[in-house]
Amino acid sequence: MTDRLPTAREGIRPDARPAESDRPGAAEVAPLLVRETIERDVIVNERALWRGRREHISYTACNEDSACELQALAPGPGQRIFCVTAGGGRVLDLVASGPEEVWAVDLNPTQNHLLELKVAGTQALTFDEQLAFLGVRPSRQRLATYARVRPRLTPAAQGFFDRHPRLLRAGVIYQGDLERFLARVIVPVLRLLRPVWVRRLMAARTVAEQERLFRERGTRIWRALVANLARRRFLDWFSRESRFWCYLPPEIPLHTRVVSKVFGYLESHVARDSHFANLLFCGRYVNEASLPRHLQPEGFAELKAALGRTRLHLLTGTVGDGLHQAPEHFFDAFALSDIGSYLDDVSFASLFEQVVRTGRSGARICSRGILYHRELPADVARHVHRLPELERAFARDDASMVHEFLIGELQ
Repeated sequence: MTDRLPTAREGIRPDARPAESDRPGAAEVAPLLVRETIERDVIVNERALWRGRREHISYTACNEDSACELQALAPGPGQRIFCVTAGGGRVLDLVASGPEEVWAVDLNPTQNHLLELKVAGTQALTFDEQLAFLGVRPSRQRLATYARVRPRLTPAAQGFFDRHPRLLRAGVIYQGDLERFLARVIVPVLRLLRPVWVRRLMAARTVAEQERLFRERGTRIWRALVANLARRRFLDWFSRESRFWCYLPPEIPLHTRVVSKVFGYLESHVARDSHFANLLFCGRYVNEASLPRHLQPEGFAELKAALGRTRLHLLTGTVGDGLHQAPEHFFDAFALSDIGSYLDDVSFASLFEQVVRTGRSGARICSRGILYHRELPADVARHVHRLPELERAFARDDASMVHEFLIGELQ
């Protein structure tokens, strides 16, 4: 493995710094943050999904359980990690482990703006101030806090948040499309249908207490109502995220699979301890102990320290575009989120061909799929040693409740 990317290579350079003219308050800018917009069209259909969409943030919270990535990838000093930005929480939990560098890519530029904001807040604020600024705790000073954080952002991120102060004022961690859908559609419907049941569920502190709720009369009807909320047509109308299931095989009924996954998780895990269950049933974090690691006191301190030494590359482009920027045998780990849900079979195969090309021997892969993870093409599968026990364990225990996994090592 080389120590540096070739400087003659067009694209990211590990020693790159923002130009002085682009660095307001240059002394305040994170010294190890590199931004790049990729103009290639490697995976065409993934880019087509974004064309014509307005400027917005799709996900603002950490809706996936980083504990799975941390266990599967075992990140640490000297490693190079490739991941999808999304809400940024998984990226921050990986950075906190202290690898040499992390590449975070997203086709939606606002997701990278959000990650910049979370990084800048971690660097500039105390733990309590960060929770208040993001919206976990109440605050009337968020715009004043933003004025302290703003000099650490790149001009593009500054421009976005300057144009959308309401996101900051309301608490940005709850302002993504998914988070607003949960808070404004799903939570009110659940409260209308069974308000007492939901309150008791989120108050339960043991699995045994939850089991008693599931044995009550009416729970079968309750499951049927939840299943109707998860029908494709309803979710298409209200969530604007039909991309999640556009490549889900038609023989897999979306609504029954969602109910099976969610209630299956709740039969063996306490709902209040899952950060995603907090959002799903309450629209906000009602139990701070369930927050992702980087929003816990110890994890926050680790992240603040790691940001001083881990090189963080933020790439705006497709995942395939990002991988094409890297040389062969470069990465030690891949956290691929649920990107496969967005891709047709050809693009999916192309993505994993790039994983094989850019991964070192023994590189770990943690790939998620919403409700279903398709199999790898045969010519790719022969390079990947699968870890089925971890795949089954993560599908059962992941706090996001709805993912299937592909976990493996490159050979």
